[in-house]
Amino acid sequence: MVALETRTRWPDPDEFVPADLVEAYVRSGRRSEAAKALKSLEHFAEAAPRPWLLALADRCRGLLAPDAEFVPYFSDALIRHEEAENLFEQARTHLCFGERLRRAGQRKNARDHLRAALTVFEQLGAAPWERRTRSELRASGETLPRRDASGAEQLTPQELQIALQVAEGKTNREVGAALFLSPKTIEFHLSGVYRKLGVRSRAELVRRVGETGSNLTAPISKSEAVGPSPATTLRH
Repeated sequence: MVALETRTRWPDPDEFVPADLVEAYVRSGRRSEAAKALKSLEHFAEAAPRPWLLALADRCRGLLAPDAEFVPYFSDALIRHEEAENLFEQARTHLCFGERLRRAGQRKNARDHLRAALTVFEQLGAAPWERRTRSELRASGETLPRRDASGAEQLTPQELQIALQVAEGKTNREVGAALFLSPKTIEFHLSGVYRKLGVRSRAELVRRVGETGSNLTAPISKSEAVGPSPATTLRH
């Protein structure tokens, strides 16, 4: 906790810790200190109202809000995350939202957000976050299959599409235009493709596809969306 407390000056998005500090305080039951840390975060968000900062501020408000008031904050945070295109932080918000929904007795809604978080954490290889999310899903009543450590992970349908198009020589921007996704989203999914296939570059991916054709099979998924759609109207 001390390390987090000493790193609250103006940083870049990858080093910004006030939101982590708020969550750490909340999880340890130190709500008054969490509220003070939130004030610091809100100061940053007011000084530079960038989508990623506004999203973090709303997520932290959702963590501290009473049971009858937290849903709109998390919904607003998810909208901001879509603007900022930071899938890891978006997944963290889905996780926090799911945790609060489960504790409020809304298990079905909680599972929707927890599944969305788990999908991203698995693709990123974020093992500690994946374990936390799986624990929450089980607590919500979800039965999860055990991970098969002996076999290679399969590509999702969207990852397969991206892999095949990249193998054709398309850039991330060109693939994104074809699939109606942003280049950052393509980059995110492509990192999952590399990890699952054990390749380290586009050249290796092209070679792999050349050897196997379209046999980079993937399971059928009902939806490739990042998660449940957030509310369409922001508070004013």
